[in-house]
Amino acid sequence: MKDLTDSLLLYAVTDRHWEGEKNLLEQTEDAILGGATFVQIREKELDDVQFEKEALELKALCAKYKVPFVVNDNVLLAKKIDADGVHVGQSDMAAGNVREILGPDKILGVSAQTVEEAVLAEKQGADYLGVGAVFPTGSKSDAIDVPHTVLREICQAVKIPVIAIGGITKDNVKELAFTGIKGIAVISALYAQKDIKNAAEVLKQRTLEAVAPKNYPLSQENAVIFDLDGTLLDSMPFWANTAERYLATLGITAEKNLSEKLFDKSLKQGAEYLRQNYSLDKTDDEIISGINDVISQAYKSEIQAKTGAIQFLKELKAKGIKTALATATDKNMFQPALDRLELAQYFELVLTCSECNTSKTEPDIFLKAAERMGVHPKNTWVFEDTLFAIKTASKAGFKTACIFDKSSESAKSDLQKISSKYFNDFGEATSFFVDKS
Repeated sequence: MKDLTDSLLLYAVTDRHWEGEKNLLEQTEDAILGGATFVQIREKELDDVQFEKEALELKALCAKYKVPFVVNDNVLLAKKIDADGVHVGQSDMAAGNVREILGPDKILGVSAQTVEEAVLAEKQGADYLGVGAVFPTGSKSDAIDVPHTVLREICQAVKIPVIAIGGITKDNVKELAFTGIKGIAVISALYAQKDIKNAAEVLKQRTLEAVAPKNYPLSQENAVIFDLDGTLLDSMPFWANTAERYLATLGITAEKNLSEKLFDKSLKQGAEYLRQNYSLDKTDDEIISGINDVISQAYKSEIQAKTGAIQFLKELKAKGIKTALATATDKNMFQPALDRLELAQYFELVLTCSECNTSKTEPDIFLKAAERMGVHPKNTWVFEDTLFAIKTASKAGFKTACIFDKSSESAKSDLQKISSKYFNDFGEATSFFVDKS
């Protein structure tokens, strides 16, 4: 197995469709001069003679600049011209067979889209993995998007380096931070650009920032990301009884245990239940609007911070610890509570799941908060009250702290096991974060 970590940062995959004033060889040289650290020749339309001629020219160019050069798919050609190696996909020759043909000293790259494929490729002799598409892409009509959670899991499951591929641009590469990749592979982000050298320079720098984020001392708690409902705000009883409160506005007394019957239903399903079981002369959308009005009013005038929460935020601010708010609740709903309780002053940023187009079953909102605060997940605490959110943050490398909330009491044992720290209240949290020596 070869150590390719330093060579995979900016992996250029050739494409002749953008040849113009410069041919593919000249374009590739510009990419290398701008910072490309690896080159793969990928040709789907050339005949064997032309393919071999072009591959030999690119091989010589890469040798000049001491950049690894591999051939896409064509194992026999790679062996014939003595290329540095080959890259194969899942539909091509099995990695084990490729290794037998190439021998132990050549580079073998393998495409993977699942943890199972990645682990198998490593066992069969792959030196690195190309995982994607990590963003929507037009270069492969059959490309299947790989969620960043899966990309992260693959990086954690193998010891060989992983590069991300598919739809990557200078603008979105930063979203791959903290996934564990060692580099990116790009086609149009280089070859489709007017100034390929400059494009490579920018991509290399931004990729370096994503691959090797700034390291912070592990002895310091540099940041805390807070959930809102059930963690900072004592709001879960209001959410649990919203249907009863809504019916009360209509002069209707709710049945016993209504909240339990609606617990596992979506808002749409809950509205349908109320309409059918209480003979409401309203559409589901009207019922949902009415329910939202009720909970919005609670945020405006009733919901309070949990005991000790505000003082804890003050202590963190005084200690210089960065804080962010990451919540699944819509901003127009909770903002009145932040204003009324004067909580906004304690957060460097506020993120919602809807803004990040995600839920807390995936770590994107936590990762975005860490990125924007300039901190590493392993130095950042996530405060939550629910088991699934704690699991998500833990899996992404964050330290996790659970604040007890009665709504999650049934999961208390599991929460205590999986959380880095479990606090019954913010007084305990203050003792750990602020008062400890």
